[in-house]
Amino acid sequence: MGRRRTIKPELPRSEPEIIPPQRGRTQAYHSGPEWFSSGERGTSRVFVARFGPSWGVVGLVLLVGLVVGAVLAILLGALLIAIPVIGLLIAGALIANALRARFGRQR
Repeated sequence: MGRRRTIKPELPRSEPEIIPPQRGRTQAYHSGPEWFSSGERGTSRVFVARFGPSWGVVGLVLLVGLVVGAVLAILLGALLIAIPVIGLLIAGALIANALRARFGRQR
């Protein structure tokens, strides 16, 4: 087996660009942080903002709906199991009543 060449780590093709903060900013990151990305078409900004209170209400309504749906599914499943059980109990009671009337109590 021949000697293998050592694998050298790949060097970065360009140095990272350090972008200083804006000078005209009066409040530090009040509306959320900013990220910059540089692509083939130039530089673009991505603004990330916090959700307002209306989105919190929407999330709460969705969570309550999810819980209500799960409880409803459990109750319907229990009902689908209970219907045949109740039917078997009624059928057993009718058969027992018919057998008791037919054979009757012998005294």
